[in-house]
Amino acid sequence: MNKLKLLCAVAVFILVTAIFTATSHATEMIRVGLLRSFYNATSANIATTNIDIGRSNPDGSFNFNRTLTSPNGFNIRAEGGQIVVRAGGSVVFTFVTGVDGAPQIRATDGGTVRLGNYSYRGVIEFRARGNTFTPINVLPLEWYLYGVVPMEMGPAFHTEALRAQAVAARTFAVYNRDFGTQHQAWLDVCDSTCCQVYHGAGRENDIITQAVRDTYGIMVRVDGRAVFTPFFSSSGGATDNSENVWFAALPHLRGVPDSYETNPRVWTRDFTWAQLTTAVAAQAPNANIGTVTGVSITETNLGRVQELTFIGTNGQWSARREATRTMFRHVGGALLNRNFYIVGAGAGTSEIVAVTSGLVTSQSPLSALRAVNQAGQVAPLGNVYIFDGVTTRRVQQQTVTVTGGTGITINGRGWGHGVGMSQNGANGMAHAGYTFREILKHFYTGVDVY
Repeated sequence: MNKLKLLCAVAVFILVTAIFTATSHATEMIRVGLLRSFYNATSANIATTNIDIGRSNPDGSFNFNRTLTSPNGFNIRAEGGQIVVRAGGSVVFTFVTGVDGAPQIRATDGGTVRLGNYSYRGVIEFRARGNTFTPINVLPLEWYLYGVVPMEMGPAFHTEALRAQAVAARTFAVYNRDFGTQHQAWLDVCDSTCCQVYHGAGRENDIITQAVRDTYGIMVRVDGRAVFTPFFSSSGGATDNSENVWFAALPHLRGVPDSYETNPRVWTRDFTWAQLTTAVAAQAPNANIGTVTGVSITETNLGRVQELTFIGTNGQWSARREATRTMFRHVGGALLNRNFYIVGAGAGTSEIVAVTSGLVTSQSPLSALRAVNQAGQVAPLGNVYIFDGVTTRRVQQQTVTVTGGTGITINGRGWGHGVGMSQNGANGMAHAGYTFREILKHFYTGVDVY
């Protein structure tokens, strides 16, 4: 879920009181708004040479009208709120207004409809507004997953990870269909990153399709009902609580260690003091802290930055939670993740140490490390000793603060918002012998999977 954002405010939440009230059967249909390429389109080409024309019935089925044939396909336009079908420059059918049911087409042979550059199973419905229209792919939920899962995980992922992704994607779709609030009522989900990336049938893969079939109808549930199941690419070591990224503290979206992730995304970004001054001014125009001269990580949780404080010539200002990542969109783009540490001139306040999980060895500043104490709480390390290959010595942990020089370097691990299932972490767990149910129960706490 970390590709193109189109029209979709991440208003994922949704009423907290509705979080446990989504239900579904796997055989039900889903309506996918094709917003990424076709939102408010004026024209679209259909390469399919034989199409059935019809309208939607109240129960969602296709009400057949007639079959159209054209060796060169068709062109769809909206004219005055009516959908017009052309072939060879001539009008061959008009969906007039005032007739019950939305305009729909499907492939006559039961195959896919080629719309623009993509092929889609099921039915294509058209919603006209004036001289523009938006197509909606109406199809069975399981067919939709055949196209979603390969956009989120490749066939090289372990089978159990693919099964976990299929279940998470199915649950996500059902929950958003029933209670998502980021779209209008005429569609359930869209084909972009605010929902799940979907390019139709063109990216289907036999291995991934089998993983979907292996988990037919299975969802992540609490009290028998589907819940919100976000996922992302790479955590860099731990996931995050939902309230640290969005708004509500949801009991099944708690931060957990992601110790089996074997290939986290590793990245680096450089910022000058002038760029940081611009970023703060754009993010918080009323901060008035002057020119930024220093940066300090002042709060972390499970290694993820929760507060980043900027020190200026006239005061200081702090970014909190997800803003510590997204505020950098003003100077080159948001950070990929909030699992990061800062270095630069004057940054000698934190030892850089090597840490191993038994599977992966990575470098991290000592100040970013945390441990679980006897009470089960995550806390900074105290009385730390490190071995440098020659001697063992005790070191003091300090807050990371960078001042002086030309600016800062941010070194990070992971990619994505960090809430829910880490896809790379799921793959690591699968290779370690965990089943898809065990993977899902790790990343979504206190849930049932059936």
